[in-house]
Amino acid sequence: MIRPGRFVLAVLVSILVTLQAAGQEVRHFFYQGHPYGSESLFNPVSVLANGSFDAFQIINDRQPTWQNVYWEPAASNVWKSATSPLLVISRFGWSKFLGQEVFPTSLNIENAQYAPNFFLHAIGGGMVYRKLSEWYDQQGFPAPFIWGAATRVIYEYVNETVENGPGNNFYNEDCLPDMLIFQPLGILLFSFDGISEFFSSTLSLNDWSQPVGLSFAPFAVRNAGQNFVMKLALNQKRNTSLFFHFGDFALLGLSFKTNAEDALSFGAGLASNGRKSLPPQNDVPYNTVTVGPMAGLYFDRNNSLMASLVYADVPNHRFRLNVYPGLLSNDSWSPGFFVSVAEDGATIVGLTARFIPVGLALHIPR
Repeated sequence: MIRPGRFVLAVLVSILVTLQAAGQEVRHFFYQGHPYGSESLFNPVSVLANGSFDAFQIINDRQPTWQNVYWEPAASNVWKSATSPLLVISRFGWSKFLGQEVFPTSLNIENAQYAPNFFLHAIGGGMVYRKLSEWYDQQGFPAPFIWGAATRVIYEYVNETVENGPGNNFYNEDCLPDMLIFQPLGILLFSFDGISEFFSSTLSLNDWSQPVGLSFAPFAVRNAGQNFVMKLALNQKRNTSLFFHFGDFALLGLSFKTNAEDALSFGAGLASNGRKSLPPQNDVPYNTVTVGPMAGLYFDRNNSLMASLVYADVPNHRFRLNVYPGLLSNDSWSPGFFVSVAEDGATIVGLTARFIPVGLALHIPR
């Protein structure tokens, strides 16, 4: 008997192998190789760090570290759930699963998991898969689509492991739509040039992830966050755009071109600031998020983020300043840095550079 989870993986691999065997040229829509801004820090290692540990932003522990993740039981539980989806969904309830995780049937935040599933895993994750494939192609890797998909699948699995937590030791319903529906959907959609071109040229979709850093004693991934941006031009000159910035948050605002390359944007909205456990459905754990206000100011060059200043009602990072390589000077060695201040005054500072895959960070307790 073929299990649905393995069937989805087999279909996905078949699509990628077919694309690669057909010798499809990898047209570059998202990765342009800019030596400045967020683009200069985009590489498989930084993507794995940001994508895998994005949930650290809302983990209740004020100092989420490598040791805080229940690696073995959580990874096993995610695998067990993803390879037995029909059993998990039947226990959880098909109507509840489809109505909350897949189709937009409610605006209640506790019943609207379909929104982050679609925007983060299908649109954002699909774009990251394509951008990774373009990065691998530029670096001369064979079969870049397969490398891009493999990186995407790996960080999604680690992300679900981190999110699983210590209490979900039976089945995990949360991982199913992400891993078996929206992740394959995103990879499939962004394998087509026409769809990638639309999101790139018309909506200016791109990766504006955090400049991530590693700290030691204890070992931890700091300042991780996988974030995306879309801009929709409001006039023919394309110097004023509707601004949508999203990740574990959703901000809406405006973006203004200050010259041919640079733009200043601002937005306000809501950010996830914690997780809330809901009553289990037939022993299947079920979680949602709590939210608070967030606002930010952003400066980008050719849609590569150069700097951002953000306030968020999030305990782990109440204020956050990110400065990317290339803002302080045009030299190739130009560093970037970040400062994040928590609600209790604990501070994280970090240093990044384009010639290292991830930066270095220091956690300063209150």
